[in-house]
Formats: sequence, structure tokens, C-alpha cells
Amino acid sequence: MHTGLGGALDGVLAEYRLFPAHALVKTPQHLTDAEAAALPCAGLTAWSAVVKLGNMKPGQTVLTQGTGGVSVFALQFARMTGARVIATSSSDAKIERLKALGADLTINYKTTPDWGKVARQATSRGVDLVVEVGGTGTLNQSIRATKIGGTIAFIGVLAGQAEAPPRISLMVMQQQRLQGTTVGSIEDLQSMVNAIAQNKMKPVMDRSFPFERAKEAFAYMASGQHFGKVSIAIDSHAA
Repeated sequence: MHTGLGGALDGVLAEYRLFPAHALVKTPQHLTDAEAAALPCAGLTAWSAVVKLGNMKPGQTVLTQGTGGVSVFALQFARMTGARVIATSSSDAKIERLKALGADLTINYKTTPDWGKVARQATSRGVDLVVEVGGTGTLNQSIRATKIGGTIAFIGVLAGQAEAPPRISLMVMQQQRLQGTTVGSIEDLQSMVNAIAQNKMKPVMDRSFPFERAKEAFAYMASGQHFGKVSIAIDSHAA
């Protein structure tokens, strides 16, 4: 917690940085610099949710929310483990892209606000893991979707405040686990990089912005238009 970049320490929106050698891992050879830059935060958070803490196995089911960096990485890692994926989005166009990435079932949460019930019915008993990036605004639907004894990997608060209080009693009755999830250790990063290299997995990249337009990059990401990761090119050769 004391060494997290962008948290306790400055982030990496800089031309030059010094890092201790023990904090670095080698980039998989098949990735570009921009793709590799997506790994330590969004990639590692998704890896922790699905693989390290979620411990997903072939045949189990993971539910992902939206099409941001963590959610898309979670879909890719879930497929890597052999798990089935249910993915939600508010955009039919993005849903088609989720299908192309391997989502087994997709739900438009705008047109189907009771998506938790739909996900539970689709699996007959509920999903094994929800990668929860919405926060309290989507938590009740995640509880509804999750099986007895299942896990909700609690990561973000993108959906704002809930209209109704969280159904903690239902979570208790169903013996569900609410697992706080945030990035991981250097050992976790190395394990994830090894898996990515072995499977030749490529992060899904959206737009790249030049260094001098960094504020535009953050605004674009905040708009929710992106699918996957937004990058900032230090060498300013972005389109």
C-alpha cells in the first residue's frame, strides 16, 4: 500500500522515472509499450479478481460489468482459465465487441435493469464470481446474480450511489463473500505477465493520445466512450 504508483507515490505521466530494479518485470516480447503499460494497474487488478482471489476454474462462470480496462481484462483472463463469461454493457455496439472477445452471454443493463436475475437464471444457480466495478450502485444486482457461496470482487464505484441500500441480509443468507480487490504484488505481476506471454494475449487498446493532450485522454476516459484501455504516448506520435 505504501508503494502503489498513482496512490502513495506519484504516477507515471512523465518522460523520465527511476524505479528500484526489484519492482520491475520484463515486458512480454509480443506486446507494444502501450499494451505493456496497461498491465500493472487494470490488468493486475483483473488478474487478482479472477485468478488470484477469484481462483476461477474451467466450467465456472464470471460476470463482468461494462467495457473499461479492468472489465475487459477480466473477460480475457476468465476465458484464459476456461471459465464461462457473462458480460454487461449499456451499448449494443460494445456488446457485439464483447461477443467477439469470447463472452458467452451478454446483457444490456440499460434495457434489462434486472440483469442480476437474468444472469442467475442463465446459470440455473448463479455465477461463481462477479467482477464488481460499479460499487453500491450495482451491488444489489451483483448479489442477485451470485450463487450461494459465490464471490463478489469489489473493485470500483463507477455507478454512483445506490437507489436502495445493499441487501446485506441476502448476501449473508447466501453465504457470499465480498472480496476487496486492488492490483497486487510484484510476484502477482510476474505470474500474470508469464501467463500473458505463454498465451500470447493482447490487451484491448482503445485510443492513444499524445503527451501534450493528456487532459483530453482523461476526459475521454471519464466519458465512458472507451472500450478497453486508453493510452498516452510519451513520444507524442499518437493519432
